[in-house]
Amino acid sequence: MRIAEAREKLAAGDAVGALAALRSALETNPSREAQTLAARALRRLDRHAEAAALLAAAFEQHPDDPIIAHNLAAARGDAGDHAGAAIAARRAIQLRDAPESWLVLGRALQAAGDLADAQAALADAVARRPGYIDALKTLAQLIWMRTGDPGAALEPLHRALLASPSPDLAAMTCGVMRDISGPDEAYRFIQPWTGRGSAAVELAASAAAARLDMASQNLHAEAAVALAPTLAEAQHALATGRLAQGRLEPALEGLERWLALAPHDQIALGLQRTAWRLAGRPEALDASDYSRLVRVYDIETPPGFSTRAAWLDALAAALRGLHSFRAEPFGQSVRAGAQSRTDPRWAGDPVIDATFAAFEAPLAAYVADMDASDPMGARAGGARIAGAWSVKLASGGRHSDHVHSRGWVSSAFYVAVPEPVSSDPRAGWLRFGAATLGPGVELPPEHWVEPRPGRLALFPSWLWHGTEPFSGAGERLTIAFDAQPSGA
Repeated sequence: MRIAEAREKLAAGDAVGALAALRSALETNPSREAQTLAARALRRLDRHAEAAALLAAAFEQHPDDPIIAHNLAAARGDAGDHAGAAIAARRAIQLRDAPESWLVLGRALQAAGDLADAQAALADAVARRPGYIDALKTLAQLIWMRTGDPGAALEPLHRALLASPSPDLAAMTCGVMRDISGPDEAYRFIQPWTGRGSAAVELAASAAAARLDMASQNLHAEAAVALAPTLAEAQHALATGRLAQGRLEPALEGLERWLALAPHDQIALGLQRTAWRLAGRPEALDASDYSRLVRVYDIETPPGFSTRAAWLDALAAALRGLHSFRAEPFGQSVRAGAQSRTDPRWAGDPVIDATFAAFEAPLAAYVADMDASDPMGARAGGARIAGAWSVKLASGGRHSDHVHSRGWVSSAFYVAVPEPVSSDPRAGWLRFGAATLGPGVELPPEHWVEPRPGRLALFPSWLWHGTEPFSGAGERLTIAFDAQPSGA
């Protein structure tokens, strides 16, 4: 009975309740189903190492079970054990040659830096299921990041569409094309698929049109909302289109209704504050709000380093070892730069580990000082880092203005910065408040943070942020992370 209860709680999104229901079953001779459900609940809570340990124990009891082997591989990958994930994935494939396990293997090999074998594993996943969207997108992205060649990246997607045409695959392909080939080509591609009852297609068309024509963007957004009214991305697209067209009251009314259902939707919160600014509402952010919400901490040199320069030089060298790519990942803010192949926390490097340990005190201080009346402070009570990455930008590089949809507190930590350019004193600076809603509809930044090596900036994930481009010599090397409330 408790297993049935746990299954119901997981289906309702209550992972904590599911674990509580399974506690007694796990303590006394746990069944395969109890172990599997508990691991699923732990992974939903981002407790991946615990999930991996539980699944490893289950696999010892059931060494011929391909599902447990696959789940173990996925949990190890999420916990940063890429070598262990690859071993478990290969065992799962021996037991059952499933495309899902080839995908997990490809992701593990990519994170470990074995890029050629990763690409081969992803191609094997696609060969076993030609319309496998997750594997196709991961394969196309890996090819793009390795080569920076749009044609090479798109080739497996176009080949798959010929073999297994589907609206979802067409929508995903449109999104990739928008990122690497431009909105014109993407919108031309997706137009024949529109008007057929697919919310995914209408959203893809809306996103491509947002860089071209807001009337078309709005038509596709409205179609997406009509087809999928509870889809967050559809609500975001509709609000963005209304704001860009100056329809402020309908945008605000729609956002208020949506936030009543999804109060922690970071993109909706960012759009709501943009609407307040456009409407001249008193709730709009002012200079004092930015000073309260954006905090800067110059991190003290961690123990074990003779000087600050020695620490930052060693950290930069360690991070550069994680940068294997020539181009940015799909759907991210990076422009003229690249992102690390794995979360730096999983690198097993003592310099990186010491740096993340140094983030704990400022993050705790930031959360402790939150205003309990705002959407962030209402969730306060401690924080945990939910994901991290490193970005390396070359001359001309920047981050486009964006919001972190999966965060609560977001960050930027500067390891190395380019040489300043006297003609542009804010080149490379972190900026807040700038937002592009559509062609010709751009809000200027309202607040800046000067990047300095060893400096950490913390801010709400819903706050629009990006960087000023820079053209000076040198690179801009950073660590970034998103944090969530401790209990989330």
